[in-house]
Amino acid sequence: MRSAHMPLQLEAMRRPRGSSRMFRAARIIHPFPTLLTVVATAALAFIAARGVPGWRQLTTMLLVMLCAQSAIGVTNDLFDRELDARTKPWKPLVAGVVSIRAAVMLAIGLTITSVTVAAMLGLAAGGLAVLGLACGIAYDVRLKRTMFSALPYMVGIPVLPLWVWTAIGDWRPVIWWLAPLGGLIGLALHLANTLPDIDDDAAHGVRGLAHRLGARDSMLVAWASFGGALALSAAIGPFATYDWRVYTPTAAFGAACLAATVALYAMRRDRFALQCGFAILGAGSAVLAAGWLAAVS
Repeated sequence: MRSAHMPLQLEAMRRPRGSSRMFRAARIIHPFPTLLTVVATAALAFIAARGVPGWRQLTTMLLVMLCAQSAIGVTNDLFDRELDARTKPWKPLVAGVVSIRAAVMLAIGLTITSVTVAAMLGLAAGGLAVLGLACGIAYDVRLKRTMFSALPYMVGIPVLPLWVWTAIGDWRPVIWWLAPLGGLIGLALHLANTLPDIDDDAAHGVRGLAHRLGARDSMLVAWASFGGALALSAAIGPFATYDWRVYTPTAAFGAACLAATVALYAMRRDRFALQCGFAILGAGSAVLAAGWLAAVS
């Protein structure tokens, strides 16, 4: 005879328990991009300090970035939960491994901690840290679904190294070139990141910049923006003191990444090519930016 409690028993078996539940819950902070940004912050701090930065200063900066990026990740899941319910049912909030109340409290706590700790780095550095955090939150809450969806990337990406150099205290006028360079890279990465999911997003009402441009034009603008960043980084050379031994191989790597992205899509015009293209452009952007900063340091 079938037990009346059998459906409840089956449901309990499906629910993640113990370490599995904790692992799934931890995904709400988007651990891969969060930790990648923390590592990038550490690398930039070493370049800015031209050696090993003070451990207290470095620890403070890494804590700020960890909390800020985690807050952005949690906020993203909070405001995307209806879309995720249709396209990404494994997300922590949708799967029920994290409650909405807990996520809200976590996002608030991480934001407050990030801003409070950032203030310890000084007024200018603290202000830039808040600006970077605000870019991410604004994207999650509203801008992702508007024609201004690229703006947080175009502002937030150059703000990261600007913040690091301000916090380390090695500011020089040449660093201002990061604003247009980072803006071009930010536009390229935003469009490349959106392309793999552009059709699913559009089907569920998302109308960001890439969705308004269309897949083909978004791809061309992304490639052109990254190419523009490469060209600008080379054009700055006569107006700055470059260590060409550092800059040249990193720029060559960036150019190779752009060529590989275009070639991959030419060979297989599918979602996999778009996903790999974003990853390749991301790697090229990181190396180009780090190489340029090292070359002018």
